[in-house]
Amino acid sequence: MSTITRPVKIAIVDDHNLFRKGLIKLVNLADKNSNKYSILFEAENGNELIQKLDRKSLPDIIIMDIDMPEMDGYESVNWLRKFFPEINILVISTFESEEHILRMMRLKVQGYLSKNIKVEDMHCALEAIINKGFYYTDKVAGIMADELQKEAGKEKGNGEEGIQLSENERQ
Repeated sequence: MSTITRPVKIAIVDDHNLFRKGLIKLVNLADKNSNKYSILFEAENGNELIQKLDRKSLPDIIIMDIDMPEMDGYESVNWLRKFFPEINILVISTFESEEHILRMMRLKVQGYLSKNIKVEDMHCALEAIINKGFYYTDKVAGIMADELQKEAGKEKGNGEEGIQLSENERQ
């Protein structure tokens, strides 16, 4: 993935106005007055996101919440993958369970952060997505690695659920 020389266009999709404003502030703090990032628009949910997308000026990165009314993050990401697969998606959510993270990873998002982040985390995530095409915290990478190992074990037929122990071996 190549480095973008113009300002990186960002859209923020979250149903909480205060949190959207906070994310804008966080992005601007990460920017450190270098005008590297440009907030293209904000949306309250996936439906509003769809209405605001302009094919002539698409965001480079969409910062997306999961839990939103009308059209949630899963539905929104699924729609984006069908119609605008080139847009990078960074999920920021209060949901930190393996189930939520894996569901978003299967939808091919480029990053997943907890809403309990620091300015540096936002900056690292945006920079990594711009330069490498992805950003995964240690927690997310660990969950993905565990899932891949489970799937590999199932394919080989020697995953935990595939092992049959005799009565003597169980004792």
